[in-house]
Amino acid sequence: MSDWLLVCPLPASLHARGFTVGFLKEATAPDLPSLEHSLAVSLGTAKTPAQDFLDVAISSCKKKLTLTPPKHRELVWLLTELGDELRGLRTSLQDCYNLLRPHESAGQNKGNTLVVSTPRTEAVKGHITRFGTRITRGAIHLKLRTLPFQTLSIDPSQPITIAPLDDLDTLLTRSMDLLAITLAHAYPDLPTAASAPPRVEAFLAAQLRVLAQALRDAAAILQGPPLLSDTDSFWTTRSSALSHFNPSLPPNISFYLGLQDAQLVLWLRALEAADQPVNLGMKFALALGTARRIEHDEVDQIFTYCCEDGTAQGLHHPLPDADAKTTPPNEGPARVFVREKLRVESADPNLLSLSAKLNALSHSLLQTRRNLAAVMGEELED
Repeated sequence: MSDWLLVCPLPASLHARGFTVGFLKEATAPDLPSLEHSLAVSLGTAKTPAQDFLDVAISSCKKKLTLTPPKHRELVWLLTELGDELRGLRTSLQDCYNLLRPHESAGQNKGNTLVVSTPRTEAVKGHITRFGTRITRGAIHLKLRTLPFQTLSIDPSQPITIAPLDDLDTLLTRSMDLLAITLAHAYPDLPTAASAPPRVEAFLAAQLRVLAQALRDAAAILQGPPLLSDTDSFWTTRSSALSHFNPSLPPNISFYLGLQDAQLVLWLRALEAADQPVNLGMKFALALGTARRIEHDEVDQIFTYCCEDGTAQGLHHPLPDADAKTTPPNEGPARVFVREKLRVESADPNLLSLSAKLNALSHSLLQTRRNLAAVMGEELED
């Protein structure tokens, strides 16, 4: 059609062989020159029909190239392809959300039962059940060196919320909402692949930048601290409240669930009030060597500790009898030592799959943003 050029020789004119150039639908046979026009051409005061036709064809080509430069055509094509990519990304994000919080249907409302056990000792043995962002059931047997044997049972009516998974749930929900708004604005009323409205490339670039940051933050939550040996400092304010257990959790035990390397990690700590006087018998036992202090990375450090409900019951030095009658008991944050500390990993297949899927989506989205930035003639900021 009009995008194809036709170049063909003309019969010999009075002085030289000429060529005509034009679009297929525009190419017509030139009129035979009159005697007066041939005389003007020979004198140099007029152009041959071939020269006139060539000038018109070149002018038309220049005008067409000015209206549709190569970058513009690439941008239109990329925006059209981007619509399908964003719809696929929305489906993948929904799959990620289903891995974290499955549908509450007949066959999917039991959650994942995970083993919680120390690998080479009998210090911790038990199981917990994760459903969405909460631990709904569980029984854990403890044989700590500084505490008597006991069993912790989670009350199903008081499930434990895993704070990092709660943050992850919020990020995924906002990411899906952001993607829905982006598709509704950039591709309105177009359920299938079609061209985007004009001048939306800047809007798409900004929205994809925010979405990429959200996916990186989500992957970082699942990854947890950079090294397995790093301690999650949130245990001092996000440990489970005593009321989540039946019977109630002893006040001198910190029960904290976190995430590291897309695995659930249970931190158990035996606590002791920092302002509590040391038992005289313990002093002699430590001096004689009949009792040894348990060494760990938090020994001799003083922490300001409270459960997730803001209380630290039973970890305050008792008031004198005279003051106890007039002063209400202090249940706020307390200063504590950590006598014993245990870390137990529990691999969750859904969380491992979720981490791999989020990393793959981040890489795919990064490539899409690079392509869009290249066509727009901009530098990718991150």
